[in-house]
Amino acid sequence: MGNALQNHIAALFDIHQLRYQTQKITEGKNKPDFLFPGHSEYHSATFPDARLAMLAAKSSCKDRWRQILTEAQRIPAKHLCTLEASISIDQTNEMQTHKVRLVIPAPTHSTYAPQQRSALMTLNDFVNYIRHLQTSS
Repeated sequence: MGNALQNHIAALFDIHQLRYQTQKITEGKNKPDFLFPGHSEYHSATFPDARLAMLAAKSSCKDRWRQILTEAQRIPAKHLCTLEASISIDQTNEMQTHKVRLVIPAPTHSTYAPQQRSALMTLNDFVNYIRHLQTSS
C-alpha cells in the first residue's frame, strides 16, 4: 500500500509540474520518499536550505513516523503525508515538538480534534507550499 500511496502522490506532483525526486540519498543511507527540488540542490552548498523540502509518505503512522526524523538533516521541518485518521492528540503534539507537519487528505481532517486541525495541511496546501518554494528567489 505504501508504494501505491507514493505513486498517487507523485502523479499529483507531476500534474502540478513540481520539481522533485524520489528515494534519493541525503545522509548515510537515508532516502526520503520525496525531496524537493531534488538531490543535486540538496547536496549543493550554495542552494538555500529554506528552499528545500521533504515529504515522507506512510499509509499509517503509528510509531513509524519517527523514522523520518533523521532523513534530510538540512531540512529541519519534515512533512509527512498519511491516510491515517484520528491520530491521538498526544502523538500529534509530539510530532509538532519534532517539527513534523502532517499532510492529510482534506476529507480526513474531520476525524481530528478541533485543536489538532490548525496544524494539519491538506495535499493542496502542500502543493501550494512547494510551488511557493520553487517560484521564490
